[in-house]
Amino acid sequence: MKYYGIYLAYAPGLDLRHEGLGRYLAAFVKGASLREDVRFVLVCPSWSREGIAELFASEGVPEETLEIISPAKKPVVLRVYEAYLERKKRNNKSRVVRWLNERMTALKNSLSNHVEQRLVTTQSLLGVLGLLIEGLVALAAVIVISPVVFAVLIGLGIVRAPKIVRWILIRFFKRFRVLSSRFGGAVQEPKDDAFVFRLYKRMESIESEKMLKLINGQSKVKAWYSPTAFWPAFNKINTPRLMCVPDVVLSDFPVEFSGLGGDRYMQTFESVRRSIQTGQHFITYSEAVKWETLVDQYSVNPTDVTVIHHAPNMLHKWVTTRGFSDLVETSKHYCWTLLSAAMHKSSNRHYTSGFKNSSFKFLFYASQFRPNKNLLMLLRAYEYLLRNKFLSHKLILTGDPDKFSVVKKFISEHGLQNDVLCLYGLSIQELAACYKLADLAVNPSLSEGGCPFTFTEALSVGTPVVMARIAVTEEILVDEKLQAKMFFDPYDWRDMAHRIEWAIEHRDELVALQSETYQRLIQRTWTDVVDEHINVLDLISSGGQHQ
Repeated sequence: MKYYGIYLAYAPGLDLRHEGLGRYLAAFVKGASLREDVRFVLVCPSWSREGIAELFASEGVPEETLEIISPAKKPVVLRVYEAYLERKKRNNKSRVVRWLNERMTALKNSLSNHVEQRLVTTQSLLGVLGLLIEGLVALAAVIVISPVVFAVLIGLGIVRAPKIVRWILIRFFKRFRVLSSRFGGAVQEPKDDAFVFRLYKRMESIESEKMLKLINGQSKVKAWYSPTAFWPAFNKINTPRLMCVPDVVLSDFPVEFSGLGGDRYMQTFESVRRSIQTGQHFITYSEAVKWETLVDQYSVNPTDVTVIHHAPNMLHKWVTTRGFSDLVETSKHYCWTLLSAAMHKSSNRHYTSGFKNSSFKFLFYASQFRPNKNLLMLLRAYEYLLRNKFLSHKLILTGDPDKFSVVKKFISEHGLQNDVLCLYGLSIQELAACYKLADLAVNPSLSEGGCPFTFTEALSVGTPVVMARIAVTEEILVDEKLQAKMFFDPYDWRDMAHRIEWAIEHRDELVALQSETYQRLIQRTWTDVVDEHINVLDLISSGGQHQ
């Protein structure tokens, strides 16, 4: 039995079920499970262990496929933060708060009953005046025992206070508002807060040292594999190392990424740069990344890089039904049920929560929202088709517009809130249903590490695809006739719109043409991908060189 290691060091809070690298990892591990002579040991941070288990469960990866080890306990700060989020999600108040609320409610009801009783039993104006005096005395008592109420009354101008007191209170509330705003932002999006981000990086650094100790104790593991280049600490491992570099889109779109994440993205880019420059052996998914990125940009020796193409991602099993007389209709109905559930994950819930149309037509693009995904060009093409060509289709995307302001702004400025539906956080079943029900899948991406999974994911459920003409797609989809029918210029929204319009009108023709290439591609399996990785791991663990 040969043992090899997989190194993961993702930051806290990342849900791998919604990440392309997560799905790639699951497919890789599932393919490795078919090898009886090789076993993988996966090392990860303490905070990732549960998420990895959830990823494998959602993708149907058997638990016994590999051994998972990690530091025993999460950092205290992270445990406190996660406990806060869990309590917030449950919206469950503490016992003390509930007790106080109950007492305040009882006091309010008692006071209300007292006032109402006095009002209906008082038979003179003098009695009403006495009730008002009681109220004023009670208010004065509240003010005396509550400096906060007193400060609020001063702020509203109801109560006058010396100038120095007003100045102190104004300064206090201004500072409190700033701190409160920052705390709220840090809680909602911790990775976007500079201070919290620094804490995360320190936490990751300490965790990586613990992981390194665990790795040093795995003498049976002959070589280690990192599925991405985000983690320079990987290169501290003394045994042979193999690092995958899917792409370096941060260097291809530096201005857009820095505008999106500022220092956070620049630090990530620096981590990738250090990882590559201190790396030993490399895997990429395409010849384009090997030569244009690793060799030309980072001066990596070509003999240290092996290109291993993806195997296809297929989704049909997630929406296939059994045991019914009409399997086609049953599967379609199941998909509409899944899509209906996914609608509740929309960024425009006011519209989708009451959406009753169970047979609307739509285009589909499954991707996170990032600068290299070319989303604005797709939105321009779609808006043109909608307004000028009277396209009856909606456009469904799978990212969060609140985290990518340019998309949110375009949708708002062009009145597309009810036409462009952003459904994020989809399960694998919901993703498959969206692909199957779509009239057409679209991928306008400007840069990918390998041929986008869009092609095989869509064709696996019978949906045709149009895609951007970029080097990695031309490398895999080599049929010139097919390229002419399905590729468009990603920098020309009019060409994109024309290709989408043609594909909708000639859907059956496009499906038939693409099916030939799809049948060829599915001959390659994830076991083939794993075997090729293991060949490289065998080679470097024995001191050999890449071919």
